Amino acid sequence: MSILGVLFRPLFATVLIGVNYSDSVCKVKVVKKRGGSIVEETDREFKILNNELSVDVIKYINKIKSRYAFSYLAIISKNLEQVLVPGVKKNHFSAFNVNEKEYKFVKLPSAFAFILKDDIIQYQNMFKKAKGLDFLFSPFVLLFFKSKSFVSDKPKLFVLQEKDEMCTLVVTRKSILYGSFLPMSAGEQVTNVVNKLPPSLSEDTLVSDTIHSSSTAQGIDDLNTELGGLEDELEDFETFDFDSLSSESSENISGSSESEDGSPMENLHDLGRSTTIINLLNAAIKDFYHNSLYESDFIEEIVFFDCYGISLQAIDNIRSNLMIDFSLVALDLLKELTNIIQIELDS
Repeated sequence: MSILGVLFRPLFATVLIGVNYSDSVCKVKVVKKRGGSIVEETDREFKILNNELSVDVIKYINKIKSRYAFSYLAIISKNLEQVLVPGVKKNHFSAFNVNEKEYKFVKLPSAFAFILKDDIIQYQNMFKKAKGLDFLFSPFVLLFFKSKSFVSDKPKLFVLQEKDEMCTLVVTRKSILYGSFLPMSAGEQVTNVVNKLPPSLSEDTLVSDTIHSSSTAQGIDDLNTELGGLEDELEDFETFDFDSLSSESSENISGSSESEDGSPMENLHDLGRSTTIINLLNAAIKDFYHNSLYESDFIEEIVFFDCYGISLQAIDNIRSNLMIDFSLVALDLLKELTNIIQIELDS
C-alpha cells in the first residue's frame, strides 16, 4: 500500500462478508467496521437453486464488493475430501493417503489440515463473478479456534454440527489428536454407517485406496486464503485473545436459542437427524480408540457446537445414547467466520 493509502486507510470502512450454504438456503452475513468497531451488520438469506448459488447471491456480493474497496469474502469448505493429520512431521502424510501434489495444507500447532487443490479451484470459480473469493477456511481451523475456550489436559471431542455435515476434533491442552469431516443427510435413517463415512472410519480399511486426480493448480497460490497466510498466524496462536471470538455464544452452554421455536415437522426431522449424529459420533470415537494411526486416550467430554438450532428432543436422544458427558454450545457460524477473517487481516 502506498503512503497515501496508509494515511487515508482509516477513512474507509472494512467490510467482512461471510457465506454459508446448505442444500436449500444460502446465508450471507455482512459486517461493516470503522476504526476497529462494528457499525453495521446485515444478514440475508437466498434460496439454493439446483444445488448451486443463485444469481441473486452473486449480484448481492458483487454489489457490496464494488461499493467498498476494502471488502473481503470468505467461506468454509464443505467438500468431503478434507483430511486432518495429527502430529508435526510430514512423513506421516502417506499413512493417511495424502499426496502433497494434490492437496494444499495449513499447519496447525500439532496437526495439518488438508483440502484438495481441485476443490480450491472449484470455490474460486464459484465466486468469480462476485469479484473473487478472498478466504477459504478449513472447518478444522474454525473448530480448533473455538475449542481453545474449553480444552483441558484430558481429551475432549469437539463437534461442529450443521444440518448436512459435521466436523470433529479430539483436542487436549497440548495437542490435536484426531479429526474427521463427516457427511450426513437430515432425517435419513442410517442403516450402514460404514458406507456413509470417509474411508478412515471404515471397519474394512484405514485409508482410502483411491485419490482423486488433480488438475492444474493455476491460481491456487494467488488466492489469499487461510491455507496460506493463516499458517504463519497459527504459529503464534498462544497469544490470541480467544475469548474475544464471539464469547457470547461460547459461554452459552444451556442450549440453542432456536430449539424451542422449531416447527413440529422440523423437530421430527431433527429427531431423525440425531440418529445419524449418534451413529457418526460412535464411529468416530471407535476410530479414535482403535485406529493405530492415532494416539488414543479416554474422551472425557463431548462439546457440541450447534450451528442451526437443534431441537431439545434431538439433544436428549444424543445425550442418552452416547453415554459421555455432553455440553451444548449455540454457535453463530457466520459470526465466527467474520471473526476469523478479521484475525487473518490482522496477522
